[in-house]
Amino acid sequence: MVAPITVIIPSRDRYRDLRRCLVALAECDRGLLHEVLVVDDGSRPRITDAVAVGDLPVRVLRNDRPMGATPARAHAADHARSEILAFLDDDALPRADWLTEIAAQLTPDRGAVTGRVLPFDAGLLSEARQSRYLERYRDLEPGQRVTFFAGGNSAVWRERFLAARGTAVNVPGSDNDLVSGLSGLGLGVHFAPSMVIVHRNGKGLLRALRDAYGSGHHARPLPVRHALRDIARPVPGSSAQVRLTNRMLNLVHLAGRSVPRSTRQHP
Repeated sequence: MVAPITVIIPSRDRYRDLRRCLVALAECDRGLLHEVLVVDDGSRPRITDAVAVGDLPVRVLRNDRPMGATPARAHAADHARSEILAFLDDDALPRADWLTEIAAQLTPDRGAVTGRVLPFDAGLLSEARQSRYLERYRDLEPGQRVTFFAGGNSAVWRERFLAARGTAVNVPGSDNDLVSGLSGLGLGVHFAPSMVIVHRNGKGLLRALRDAYGSGHHARPLPVRHALRDIARPVPGSSAQVRLTNRMLNLVHLAGRSVPRSTRQHP
């Protein structure tokens, strides 16, 4: 028997994005879907009508103050009513077979699975971000154990998530802490390329810079020799503009890694 799935979607002030996401989710295999938990992360006004999509089984959890996507997901996991948690960003659209692929790929011997991200928008920042996704996937085989967990396209056994998650923090990139937590349980995150979502990659330069810095600040400290190696390493991109953009974001990421981190320790 296939385990039911709870889909968790954090959202703040992106009502059109959220509704578009829910409409796409309603096209997936409803026999596998137990519930959708939308975490209203301090939206003003509150998220209300955006979640009314036919008979989609949606519950809204409200944070009066914004927590950020990672702690919002952790909060929703405490309220989920099914064995499998699946995570979507509110500006993502799952492919129609997304839930079917989660049910097939999240086997009992795997702690979690994470899939592919494709863009539905255009522009320099979107292309730069997508080139980094493609570089990440380039040498991966289906089912391979990986060192990343994409919070916007992933699934995990609920009990294992609760055991492995540690202390959620409001920093981009902290989704990857789950990899360490699962590893401590003798489990891994596995790449499932058949799990596909399309995503609004470009959200403006300031957001891109903030995310690059935050993900660096939350990552493990990087020795100086490794930082110098990363600076010299070629960056992905099909054009000079894209490569320059990724070079800039890499430098901001490295700057974030150079600042001492006091908010949490890795397991």
